Amino acid sequence: MSAFDQLISLPGLRRLFDLAWRTFGVNPALVSMDGERVAIFDREARAQPFCGALNQLPRGRELCAMCDQGKFLEARRDGQTLRYRCHAGLREFVIPVIRDGQTIAFLQCGQVHDRVPSAAEWREATKSLRGAGIRAPGLRSLFQHNRVLSPDQQDDLLELLALIADRLAYADQRELRAAAGQTQAALGRAMTYIETHLGEPLSVQAIAHAANLSTRTLMRLFRKDAGTSVVEFILRRRVARARQLLLVEGRTCAEIGFECGFGSMQHFNRIFRRYEETSPSAWRRQARLTALR
Repeated sequence: MSAFDQLISLPGLRRLFDLAWRTFGVNPALVSMDGERVAIFDREARAQPFCGALNQLPRGRELCAMCDQGKFLEARRDGQTLRYRCHAGLREFVIPVIRDGQTIAFLQCGQVHDRVPSAAEWREATKSLRGAGIRAPGLRSLFQHNRVLSPDQQDDLLELLALIADRLAYADQRELRAAAGQTQAALGRAMTYIETHLGEPLSVQAIAHAANLSTRTLMRLFRKDAGTSVVEFILRRRVARARQLLLVEGRTCAEIGFECGFGSMQHFNRIFRRYEETSPSAWRRQARLTALR
Protein backbone atom coordinates (compact mmCIF):
# COMPACT_ATOMS: atom_id res chain seq x y z
CA MET A 1 0.00 0.00 0.00
CA SER A 2 1.41 3.38 -1.02
CA ALA A 3 1.86 6.25 1.45
CA PHE A 4 -1.07 8.08 -0.16
CA ASP A 5 -3.32 5.01 0.15
CA GLN A 6 -2.36 4.78 3.81
CA LEU A 7 -3.31 8.41 4.36
CA ILE A 8 -6.72 8.23 2.69
CA SER A 9 -7.48 5.03 4.64
CA LEU A 10 -6.64 6.65 7.97
CA PRO A 11 -9.56 6.55 10.43
CA GLY A 12 -10.72 10.04 11.30
CA LEU A 13 -9.57 11.73 8.08
CA ARG A 14 -13.05 12.99 7.36
CA ARG A 15 -13.46 14.34 10.90
CA LEU A 16 -10.30 16.39 10.47
CA PHE A 17 -11.49 17.82 7.17
CA ASP A 18 -14.96 18.47 8.55
CA LEU A 19 -13.38 20.52 11.33
CA ALA A 20 -11.80 22.86 8.77
CA TRP A 21 -15.14 23.17 7.01
CA ARG A 22 -17.14 23.92 10.15
CA THR A 23 -14.58 26.37 11.52
CA PHE A 24 -13.43 28.25 8.43
CA GLY A 25 -15.82 27.31 5.63
CA VAL A 26 -13.08 25.80 3.49
CA ASN A 27 -12.92 22.23 2.22
CA PRO A 28 -9.41 20.72 2.29
CA ALA A 29 -8.25 18.18 -0.26
CA LEU A 30 -5.52 15.58 0.20
CA VAL A 31 -3.50 15.38 -3.02
CA SER A 32 -0.99 12.74 -4.11
CA MET A 33 2.56 13.70 -4.99
CA ASP A 34 1.89 13.61 -8.74
CA GLY A 35 -1.29 15.65 -8.35
CA GLU A 36 -3.32 12.91 -10.06
CA ARG A 37 -5.20 11.55 -7.05
CA VAL A 38 -7.35 13.66 -4.78
CA ALA A 39 -9.29 12.80 -1.62
CA ILE A 40 -11.98 15.38 -0.90
CA PHE A 41 -15.35 15.12 0.83
CA ASP A 42 -18.62 16.60 -0.47
CA ARG A 43 -16.78 18.36 -3.29
CA GLU A 44 -19.83 19.83 -5.03
CA ALA A 45 -21.77 20.79 -1.90
CA ARG A 46 -18.78 22.54 -0.32
CA ALA A 47 -17.29 24.24 -3.38
CA GLN A 48 -16.96 28.00 -3.28
CA PRO A 49 -19.52 29.53 -5.71
CA PHE A 50 -17.15 31.00 -8.29
CA CYS A 51 -14.68 28.11 -8.23
CA GLY A 52 -17.45 25.52 -8.41
CA ALA A 53 -18.88 27.16 -11.53
CA LEU A 54 -15.45 27.60 -13.11
CA ASN A 55 -14.65 23.92 -12.65
CA GLN A 56 -17.79 22.98 -14.55
CA LEU A 57 -16.23 24.55 -17.64
CA PRO A 58 -13.66 22.33 -19.42
CA ARG A 59 -11.29 25.23 -20.04
CA GLY A 60 -11.75 26.50 -16.50
CA ARG A 61 -10.99 23.10 -15.02
CA GLU A 62 -7.87 22.83 -17.18
CA LEU A 63 -6.71 26.30 -16.13
CA CYS A 64 -7.14 25.51 -12.44
CA ALA A 65 -5.31 22.18 -12.82
CA MET A 66 -2.34 23.89 -14.50
CA CYS A 67 -2.17 26.46 -11.71
CA ASP A 68 -2.33 23.73 -9.05
CA GLN A 69 0.36 21.56 -10.65
CA GLY A 70 2.85 24.42 -10.66
CA LYS A 71 2.29 25.07 -6.97
CA PHE A 72 2.58 21.38 -6.08
CA LEU A 73 5.98 21.30 -7.75
CA GLU A 74 7.05 24.39 -5.82
CA ALA A 75 5.82 22.99 -2.49
CA ARG A 76 7.54 19.67 -3.17
CA ARG A 77 10.82 21.37 -4.06
CA ASP A 78 10.91 23.70 -1.06
CA GLY A 79 8.99 21.62 1.49
CA GLN A 80 7.28 24.81 2.63
CA THR A 81 3.69 25.94 3.09
CA LEU A 82 2.51 28.13 0.22
CA ARG A 83 0.03 30.99 0.52
CA TYR A 84 -0.56 32.41 -2.94
CA ARG A 85 -3.08 33.87 -5.36
CA CYS A 86 -4.45 31.70 -8.13
CA HIS A 87 -4.93 32.80 -11.75
CA ALA A 88 -8.25 34.42 -10.77
CA GLY A 89 -6.79 36.28 -7.78
CA LEU A 90 -8.24 34.04 -5.09
CA ARG A 91 -6.21 33.03 -2.06
CA GLU A 92 -5.02 29.40 -2.04
CA PHE A 93 -2.93 27.29 0.34
CA VAL A 94 -0.74 24.22 -0.15
CA ILE A 95 0.73 22.44 2.88
CA PRO A 96 3.19 19.56 2.38
CA VAL A 97 2.65 16.40 4.42
CA ILE A 98 6.20 15.46 5.39
CA ARG A 99 7.25 12.14 6.92
CA ASP A 100 10.88 11.48 7.85
CA GLY A 101 12.02 14.45 5.80
CA GLN A 102 10.13 13.36 2.66
CA THR A 103 6.99 14.99 1.26
CA ILE A 104 4.41 12.23 0.80
CA ALA A 105 1.28 14.27 -0.08
CA PHE A 106 -0.20 17.76 0.00
CA LEU A 107 -3.08 19.41 1.78
CA GLN A 108 -4.72 22.00 -0.43
CA CYS A 109 -7.56 24.43 0.22
CA GLY A 110 -8.52 28.06 -0.17
CA GLN A 111 -10.68 29.60 -2.90
CA VAL A 112 -11.19 32.59 -0.61
CA HIS A 113 -10.81 36.38 -0.71
CA ASP A 114 -8.70 38.39 1.74
CA ARG A 115 -11.52 40.96 1.80
CA VAL A 116 -14.70 41.73 -0.12
CA PRO A 117 -13.44 41.93 -3.70
CA SER A 118 -13.36 45.30 -5.44
CA ALA A 119 -14.34 46.12 -9.01
CA ALA A 120 -10.64 46.40 -9.87
CA GLU A 121 -10.00 42.87 -8.58
CA TRP A 122 -12.82 41.55 -10.72
CA ARG A 123 -11.37 43.30 -13.76
CA GLU A 124 -8.04 41.60 -13.12
CA ALA A 125 -9.77 38.23 -12.77
CA THR A 126 -11.72 38.85 -15.97
CA LYS A 127 -8.51 39.70 -17.82
CA SER A 128 -6.95 36.41 -16.73
CA LEU A 129 -10.06 34.41 -17.66
CA ARG A 130 -10.43 36.02 -21.07
CA GLY A 131 -6.78 35.34 -21.76
CA ALA A 132 -7.62 31.66 -21.29
CA GLY A 133 -10.67 31.89 -23.55
CA ILE A 134 -13.24 31.86 -20.73
CA ARG A 135 -16.20 34.24 -21.10
CA ALA A 136 -18.98 32.49 -19.16
CA PRO A 137 -21.75 34.89 -18.10
CA GLY A 138 -22.75 35.21 -14.46
CA LEU A 139 -19.28 34.61 -13.01
CA ARG A 140 -18.97 38.12 -11.56
CA SER A 141 -21.79 37.61 -9.05
CA LEU A 142 -20.34 34.24 -8.03
CA PHE A 143 -16.87 35.80 -7.66
CA GLN A 144 -18.32 38.28 -5.16
CA HIS A 145 -19.84 35.44 -3.11
CA ASN A 146 -16.73 33.36 -2.52
CA ARG A 147 -15.85 33.23 1.15
CA VAL A 148 -13.80 36.03 2.75
CA LEU A 149 -11.09 35.12 5.29
CA SER A 150 -9.04 37.91 6.79
CA PRO A 151 -5.24 37.48 7.02
CA ASP A 152 -5.59 36.70 10.75
CA GLN A 153 -8.19 34.03 10.00
CA GLN A 154 -5.93 32.63 7.31
CA ASP A 155 -3.12 32.35 9.87
CA ASP A 156 -5.43 30.37 12.15
CA LEU A 157 -6.49 28.17 9.24
CA LEU A 158 -2.88 27.46 8.31
CA GLU A 159 -2.12 26.54 11.90
CA LEU A 160 -4.99 24.03 11.86
CA LEU A 161 -3.88 22.62 8.51
CA ALA A 162 -0.32 22.25 9.79
CA LEU A 163 -1.65 20.24 12.73
CA ILE A 164 -3.68 18.07 10.37
CA ALA A 165 -0.62 17.54 8.15
CA ASP A 166 1.42 16.55 11.18
CA ARG A 167 -1.31 14.17 12.31
CA LEU A 168 -1.34 12.53 8.89
CA ALA A 169 2.44 12.34 8.63
CA TYR A 170 2.96 10.69 12.00
CA ALA A 171 -0.11 8.51 12.29
CA ASP A 172 0.63 5.52 14.44
CA GLN A 173 1.60 2.54 12.31
CA ARG A 174 -0.94 0.43 14.16
CA GLU A 175 -3.68 2.71 12.86
CA LEU A 176 -2.36 2.38 9.33
CA ARG A 177 -2.20 -1.41 9.58
CA ALA A 178 -5.72 -1.46 10.99
CA ALA A 179 -6.93 0.75 8.16
CA ALA A 180 -5.27 -1.56 5.62
CA GLY A 181 -6.98 -4.53 7.26
CA GLN A 182 -10.33 -2.76 7.07
CA THR A 183 -9.74 -2.09 3.38
CA GLN A 184 -8.99 -5.74 2.68
CA ALA A 185 -12.07 -6.79 4.67
CA ALA A 186 -14.23 -4.44 2.59
CA LEU A 187 -12.79 -5.85 -0.62
CA GLY A 188 -13.51 -9.34 0.68
CA ARG A 189 -17.13 -8.38 1.38
CA ALA A 190 -17.45 -7.09 -2.18
CA MET A 191 -16.05 -10.30 -3.67
CA THR A 192 -18.28 -12.46 -1.48
CA TYR A 193 -21.33 -10.48 -2.57
CA ILE A 194 -20.39 -10.97 -6.21
CA GLU A 195 -19.82 -14.69 -5.73
CA THR A 196 -23.20 -15.23 -4.06
CA HIS A 197 -25.10 -13.15 -6.64
CA LEU A 198 -23.45 -14.25 -9.89
CA GLY A 199 -26.74 -15.43 -11.34
CA GLU A 200 -28.42 -12.07 -10.78
CA PRO A 201 -27.98 -8.65 -12.39
CA LEU A 202 -25.05 -6.99 -10.62
CA SER A 203 -24.36 -3.27 -10.42
CA VAL A 204 -21.29 -1.53 -9.08
CA GLN A 205 -23.56 0.52 -6.82
CA ALA A 206 -25.11 -2.58 -5.23
CA ILE A 207 -21.71 -4.19 -4.68
CA ALA A 208 -20.31 -0.99 -3.14
CA HIS A 209 -23.31 -0.77 -0.82
CA ALA A 210 -22.81 -4.37 0.32
CA ALA A 211 -19.14 -3.64 1.03
CA ASN A 212 -19.90 -0.33 2.76
CA LEU A 213 -17.75 1.56 0.26
CA SER A 214 -18.31 4.36 -2.21
CA THR A 215 -18.42 3.23 -5.84
CA ARG A 216 -15.26 5.22 -6.54
CA THR A 217 -13.37 3.54 -3.68
CA LEU A 218 -14.64 0.13 -4.73
CA MET A 219 -13.38 0.59 -8.30
CA ARG A 220 -10.03 1.88 -7.07
CA LEU A 221 -9.56 -1.09 -4.72
CA PHE A 222 -10.33 -3.61 -7.45
CA ARG A 223 -7.84 -1.96 -9.79
CA LYS A 224 -5.13 -1.79 -7.13
CA ASP A 225 -5.59 -5.04 -5.21
CA ALA A 226 -7.36 -7.36 -7.65
CA GLY A 227 -5.58 -6.02 -10.73
CA THR A 228 -8.79 -5.67 -12.70
CA SER A 229 -12.00 -3.68 -12.92
CA VAL A 230 -15.17 -4.67 -11.05
CA VAL A 231 -16.94 -5.58 -14.30
CA GLU A 232 -14.00 -7.66 -15.53
CA PHE A 233 -13.85 -9.49 -12.21
CA ILE A 234 -17.57 -10.33 -12.45
CA LEU A 235 -17.21 -11.67 -15.98
CA ARG A 236 -14.22 -13.80 -15.04
CA ARG A 237 -16.08 -15.29 -12.08
CA ARG A 238 -19.14 -16.01 -14.24
CA VAL A 239 -17.01 -17.82 -16.80
CA ALA A 240 -15.28 -19.79 -14.03
CA ARG A 241 -18.68 -20.82 -12.63
CA ALA A 242 -19.82 -21.79 -16.13
CA ARG A 243 -16.79 -24.03 -16.59
CA GLN A 244 -17.70 -25.89 -13.41
CA LEU A 245 -21.31 -26.38 -14.51
CA LEU A 246 -20.35 -27.44 -18.04
CA LEU A 247 -18.73 -30.52 -16.49
CA VAL A 248 -22.09 -31.58 -15.02
CA GLU A 249 -24.18 -33.97 -17.13
CA GLY A 250 -27.72 -33.11 -18.14
CA ARG A 251 -27.37 -29.30 -18.30
CA THR A 252 -27.72 -27.38 -21.52
CA CYS A 253 -25.36 -24.55 -22.36
CA ALA A 254 -28.29 -22.13 -22.39
CA GLU A 255 -29.36 -23.16 -18.87
CA ILE A 256 -25.82 -22.75 -17.60
CA GLY A 257 -25.44 -19.34 -19.24
CA PHE A 258 -28.59 -18.00 -17.61
CA GLU A 259 -27.67 -19.52 -14.25
CA CYS A 260 -24.31 -17.75 -14.37
CA GLY A 261 -25.89 -14.36 -14.99
CA PHE A 262 -25.55 -14.03 -18.77
CA GLY A 263 -28.66 -12.43 -20.19
CA SER A 264 -28.61 -14.32 -23.48
CA MET A 265 -26.90 -17.22 -25.17
CA GLN A 266 -25.24 -14.78 -27.55
CA HIS A 267 -23.75 -12.86 -24.60
CA PHE A 268 -22.66 -16.09 -22.94
CA ASN A 269 -20.91 -17.29 -26.10
CA ARG A 270 -19.17 -13.97 -26.69
CA ILE A 271 -17.81 -13.59 -23.14
CA PHE A 272 -16.86 -17.27 -22.79
CA ARG A 273 -14.95 -17.12 -26.07
CA ARG A 274 -13.13 -13.99 -24.91
CA TYR A 275 -11.54 -15.89 -22.00
CA GLU A 276 -11.43 -19.47 -23.26
CA GLU A 277 -10.93 -18.83 -27.00
CA THR A 278 -13.69 -21.29 -27.81
CA SER A 279 -17.44 -21.64 -27.35
CA PRO A 280 -19.02 -23.22 -24.24
CA SER A 281 -20.19 -26.26 -26.22
CA ALA A 282 -16.76 -26.81 -27.78
CA TRP A 283 -15.09 -26.39 -24.40
CA ARG A 284 -17.45 -28.99 -22.92
CA ARG A 285 -16.68 -31.52 -25.69
CA GLN A 286 -12.94 -31.05 -25.22
CA ALA A 287 -13.26 -31.40 -21.43
CA ARG A 288 -15.13 -34.68 -21.83
CA LEU A 289 -12.55 -36.06 -24.28
CA THR A 290 -9.77 -35.14 -21.90
CA ALA A 291 -11.57 -36.92 -19.03
CA LEU A 292 -11.85 -40.13 -21.09
CA ARG A 293 -8.12 -40.38 -21.81
